[in-house]
Amino acid sequence: MSEDIRRKELADFLKNRRQRLNPEAVGLPGSNGIRRRSSGLRREEVATLAGISLHWYTALEQGRDIRVSNSVLESLARVLHLEQDERVHLYILANRNAPFESSSEAPTTMHSDPELALIVNQFGHMPAYAIDGQWNLLTWNEAASKMFGGFNHICEKSGMKNFIYLLFTDPELRNKFVDWESSAAKLVAAFRTAYARRMENPCVNVIVEDLEEESAEFAEMWKRHDVRSLRENQFRLVHPAIGELDVRSNAFYAAGHEDATLVVYTPATVVDEDQLRKLDEVSFP
Repeated sequence: MSEDIRRKELADFLKNRRQRLNPEAVGLPGSNGIRRRSSGLRREEVATLAGISLHWYTALEQGRDIRVSNSVLESLARVLHLEQDERVHLYILANRNAPFESSSEAPTTMHSDPELALIVNQFGHMPAYAIDGQWNLLTWNEAASKMFGGFNHICEKSGMKNFIYLLFTDPELRNKFVDWESSAAKLVAAFRTAYARRMENPCVNVIVEDLEEESAEFAEMWKRHDVRSLRENQFRLVHPAIGELDVRSNAFYAAGHEDATLVVYTPATVVDEDQLRKLDEVSFP
């Protein structure tokens, strides 16, 4: 079953990226008034540009059980103008090791480690938390709890500790992001990158299925097949006691804790640094 899911994800991803490209973007002549039946490139155009047979590429888009070489994947990535995060995603869906993949993107599994709390607390006034490979919250520091409205309260109210689930279902967490739609799209793309590595896990599929049913916004973003790293994203947050501030999210692994990802929000400017320090004076919600 897991391989069936993987092949379907690969098929959907290729089709999505093919339909996004205009002929002019890959050096083909424009439509010149000729109406195309569908948007983007045709299958035969992708196959020709990638140097593979139309029959083989069609089988790939149909989710058939065929083995893909690294050279073919590299050709498809080039033709479809994939960014690095998307290229890594393509290799993962094809069940291949990406030659350019960073070791910091290694797969993770769920494990709660009490030592993580000690690490997270070292970030002081900067909001920080740890998540597992399915984005379940493992631990967080005081600054994160204050910034995002009290994780204990939010998780207890929802009955869930999954960050991506809470982002779409909890109004308190949602309201902490000034441009929620843009922020949520970034986080869904990062979650999809993590999902590709553990789609055979029934727990993560339940999270996706529940969100697709409960949130039309998530369902629409999920269909885009966007992928990106969790590292180096910028968000504008708001807190009723300190106002708005810009932060950068940083994600990394701690030595000896490879099963968890640490997410830390650092101030974008000196002004934001001053705003963030005001959290020290804020009471828990």
